[in-house]
Amino acid sequence: MSAELKELQKIRRDLDILTNLYAKLVDRLLPEEEPSREDIKAIREEDEIVGEEELFRVLEE
Repeated sequence: MSAELKELQKIRRDLDILTNLYAKLVDRLLPEEEPSREDIKAIREEDEIVGEEELFRVLEE
């Protein structure tokens, strides 16, 4: 193998290590949470579409 190829492989290994460390850091800082019942309900339900009049009425309050 050429010196350039060996160096590229080393760089790739280092990048893989850094990517793994970064992922672990993010998991520690922002742990993944299970969605609440309310969140699941909001995801599954169809969104309500309001009319222009109701939108302006709410914004004026």
